[in-house]
Amino acid sequence: MSEEAVFSSWAGLLQRRANLLHQQIAAMQRLVVESGGSDEMMERSCATYYRLLDEIYEKDMPVARTLDHADLVMHLDGDGLQTENPRLSLVTSIMGDVRKQVGSMIRTLVSSLNEAVELPKEIDLGLNSFAKGSLYLGFCLPEPNPGYVVLSGDPLFAASRRALETLGAVTEHINEPNAYELIRGEFADPKLRDAALSAVGQLAPSGRRGVSSLEIGGRAMRPGAWRLLTPQTRIQVRSWLEQPVLGDEVLELRGQVRAIDLDLRRFDLRRIDGGNLPDLRCIYPAAFDQPAKQWLDATLTVRGRVESYQGAARLLQVDAVQA
Repeated sequence: MSEEAVFSSWAGLLQRRANLLHQQIAAMQRLVVESGGSDEMMERSCATYYRLLDEIYEKDMPVARTLDHADLVMHLDGDGLQTENPRLSLVTSIMGDVRKQVGSMIRTLVSSLNEAVELPKEIDLGLNSFAKGSLYLGFCLPEPNPGYVVLSGDPLFAASRRALETLGAVTEHINEPNAYELIRGEFADPKLRDAALSAVGQLAPSGRRGVSSLEIGGRAMRPGAWRLLTPQTRIQVRSWLEQPVLGDEVLELRGQVRAIDLDLRRFDLRRIDGGNLPDLRCIYPAAFDQPAKQWLDATLTVRGRVESYQGAARLLQVDAVQA
């Protein structure tokens, strides 16, 4: 049995290796003393072991603790990170992207609530580790703070975990030749599928900030290989998001725009006439970019092809809009 199978954590495995190195150092020191060697000979004889110890404690151990304790782990690499001190603006922009995209997925997962959800600060992911090599960021799922009342099955906290699980499930297939077909097969709900792919497309590096690759993993995701995202992933996913609606049914609805993403050209339609739908995720083409800036909180009639799930419309590709 390999030593990796014996230990339940990466940090425990590294500590075992460090202990073995300490034992080897002690044995080498005894050997030098018994042979009448000098202090200089002892230093030379133990130099390799000390260098390996330094690597464990300075480089490997922070990464191991990240892998052991983070629900979401991101490993980023690229020219902008090949430095001892990466730019603060780069790191904070990455963390902002994670917060925005995971938050967007949480709102999608709890969209059956009557109004657009404003996430309280208690739902924010926590940064629980930071390690170089090139850069590892570890995020933990939110835990209720004292004074924050959480009922059993709280939808926001449950959605936080499910958001990370969904990201893991989508990216698990992202580099396979038939990735889109596999993702469509696993995510029959078009609204959830579109939200997850939108998040992946935004998290994948653009290559313009000095980050050329991003790997994600963590305890909240299914065990397996790291999921690799590159600038090519970003291009591929965005092509899928251009025409994501698979249905042929045409629907016309009137409701209020309660949330809009101008970059992704998506908005949530709520307070829909008839009362049969709590909300509907809508996608509009580039031709509506200018008027879309005025749509927030406006009441609109939208028409287009719709894809349904379990008998309810979930995703609409807008062809026409009327105020």
